[in-house]
Amino acid sequence: MVLKIIILKAEKPVDQFVVNGEKTLIGRRSECDISLKDPAVSGNHAEISRVKGRFIITDLGSTNGLHIGGRKITQHVLKDGDLLSVGEHQLKVMLSPGEVGDRAREQMVAREKAAGKAPGVSPDGPDSTEVRARPQTGPAGELQGFLRVLNGANAGQRIELQQALTTIGEPGVQVAAISKRPQGHFIIHVDGGKDKDRVPLVNGEPTGFKSRKLEVGDKIEVAGVNMEYRGSD
Repeated sequence: MVLKIIILKAEKPVDQFVVNGEKTLIGRRSECDISLKDPAVSGNHAEISRVKGRFIITDLGSTNGLHIGGRKITQHVLKDGDLLSVGEHQLKVMLSPGEVGDRAREQMVAREKAAGKAPGVSPDGPDSTEVRARPQTGPAGELQGFLRVLNGANAGQRIELQQALTTIGEPGVQVAAISKRPQGHFIIHVDGGKDKDRVPLVNGEPTGFKSRKLEVGDKIEVAGVNMEYRGSD
């Protein structure tokens, strides 16, 4: 498995790291493998160890601790999609098959495709042709928005965008992330698979390696899947 860590601050992706080796040190010190210039982060804050194919993060007695979902932890086996809080930063965990491949995961993905399923995608009612002028807001002004899948076995289904960071695509092929910020939703390149320069397309144009704000009606292509960014139904 390959472990990629996306670093967020104020819900905005600011950096990303591929974890190599058996141990990866996280902290404020510049010699750390993942260095976070954050006064709330200890010099040596936490460590990621690879043990029998699993990645385990351990708090190294930091001052402000390590949290997942508001819960303080001392040790945790990392899972795809985990969001950890370290000081004022968040670490988004992405696990994907390596170049050799993880056979069990590949077979699971193949079965899900054959069954017409997709991780992170849930069925919804018939598609509406209405396109709103801007994303809608819910209770207390919370930004709403989702992606509508336009092609393939999952056409018509939707991907909710209510988390701080939502990953889309297929691990090992192409992955992008959509971050939710006060200004709206932004798409950013994460991984192009074997083609490192393969970036998402928005309205047929490459996004490049910087984040791009989405507008309602934008057409997105990631890993051969076409989607449309929509506001609230």
